Amino acid sequence: MNIKEYIDNGMVESYVLGLSTPDENVEMEKLMREYPELKTEFDAMDRTIQQLLFEEAVLPPVTLRSRTLQPLDWADTREDPEKKKPNYTFINIAPNQNEYITVHRVWKWIFIAAFLLFKACLFLAIFFYFKYRQVEDRQQEREKIRQEQQQQSRAVLTPQ
Repeated sequence: MNIKEYIDNGMVESYVLGLSTPDENVEMEKLMREYPELKTEFDAMDRTIQQLLFEEAVLPPVTLRSRTLQPLDWADTREDPEKKKPNYTFINIAPNQNEYITVHRVWKWIFIAAFLLFKACLFLAIFFYFKYRQVEDRQQEREKIRQEQQQQSRAVLTPQ
C-alpha cells in the first residue's frame, strides 16, 4: 500500500475532523503506528486545522462574562450594600388584595351544596335505573310464563 496515496485521498483530513467511520478510525490508528510519516501528516493536519479555527474564531463580547455570572453573584461583597441591588426577589406570601379577584365565603357553601346535590341525583339515577331493569326482567319472566301456559292449554285442548 502506498502511504502517499492514502494521504492524498483525504483520509487523514476526515480522521482529524471526525468524519471517518469506526472501521476507518481503527485502520488509521493501525497505520499511524506502522508508518511514522502518516503520524507526522496527522499532527501537521491537526495543527493546521486548529490554527484555522483559532484565526477565524469570533470572540464573545467582554461584557458577556459579567452578565452571565451576575445571577450567580448572591453574596454582598461590596462595602456599601445599600448601593447594590439584590439579584433575587422575595415572594410575597400575602399579596395585595387589590390585585386579585376575591370570592365571597358564601360561594364555598353554595359549591358544596351543589356538589352534594349532584351526588344525590347521580345516586338516585343509578338506583332507579337498576329498579327499572328489575321490573323489566320480571315482566319478561311473567310474559314467558304466560306464553308457556298458553301453549300448554292449547296442547290440552287440541286432540291428538
